[in-house]
Amino acid sequence: GRKPWAGSRFQSRSKTTREMNQIAILCRKIPALYACIFALGFQDRMCGGSLDSIIDSIDPNISKWASLVIAHDNEGQTEFDWHYYRDSRETVDFWPASTIKIYTVVAALEYLNELKRPLDSTLVFERQTDDRWHLDTARTMREMISEVFRRSSNEDYSLLLRFVGIDRINTQFLIPEKGFPHSALMRDYVTHRPIVYENTEPQRIHIVTSHQESMTITHTWSGISFAEQRGATILSSKTGNCTSTAELAECMRRIMFHESIPEAERYQLTNAQVDAIRYGGGGLYGLENKEAGPYAWESDLKKIFPKARYFHKAGMISNYTLDVAYIVDENSNTRFILSLAANTGKGDTIRKMAGALARWVQSQ
Repeated sequence: GRKPWAGSRFQSRSKTTREMNQIAILCRKIPALYACIFALGFQDRMCGGSLDSIIDSIDPNISKWASLVIAHDNEGQTEFDWHYYRDSRETVDFWPASTIKIYTVVAALEYLNELKRPLDSTLVFERQTDDRWHLDTARTMREMISEVFRRSSNEDYSLLLRFVGIDRINTQFLIPEKGFPHSALMRDYVTHRPIVYENTEPQRIHIVTSHQESMTITHTWSGISFAEQRGATILSSKTGNCTSTAELAECMRRIMFHESIPEAERYQLTNAQVDAIRYGGGGLYGLENKEAGPYAWESDLKKIFPKARYFHKAGMISNYTLDVAYIVDENSNTRFILSLAANTGKGDTIRKMAGALARWVQSQ
């Protein structure tokens, strides 16, 4: 026969029947309730969750580091909201690969300005061995900067580091006042002549302008291990390179928001030099490109912000992948910086991190 909870077909309105009807309704709704709870939990993880919960869920067996900066306007002033994945604000226990090449670009231009030499200068490199000076190579400053961004040139990074010198870059540029409390650069990325920077060899660089005016500088590494002072642990604690994702993001922030940050925070660069770093121009490359490992862009980020402009510097070696990127989407008035690192030689983890964080930014 009919069950007593068969709905309106059962005419008795006894207390027991009413209770059983309520139970039946609840039972029918339970799957929907579970679905709602799951959906809300998923939305929290992917949109409104913390940076920790978002990043933890991505490739859990791979170590990851991430810093995020969201820019917004407040009464005509640009303000920045900083977010860090776990202890990414300070940790330097990963290899920064090619991301730190951007440090040598800025440091070299600041040094050029201190020497009162123009951007359109050619640098002629010599090194001393066996009590003799040997001519190695010559490159224009614009060319070195462009190649660092176009193909992440190890040669041009090494020459920029040779120009500035280990002591100067670590005592005059990579300092807390410029946003670098934990960064150190100690080594170049080539081993062959005539480019290699053998740091025990005295260096001599002639800076020649387009008007054939020349200035010469010399330097020799003091032997101080800045890497050891600042906590480097990967490859070598004494001669390794190190930085944090937060400091990479801070460097990008100071470049991309040069005009709107307080003067005390600005790098000592001219507007033309800032534009050369950002855009390149005249056939040369700057940060705005989708070449040399655009891992963050090759994610759901480009689906979420398909018309966004993308400025970046990436890096990859056998077991680390990184990308520090500035994304500006005029359609949604969204501006943010991603600084991502993962302990893997494949770009998939960075892509997943970038996509998840882009969704999180969109939800804010």
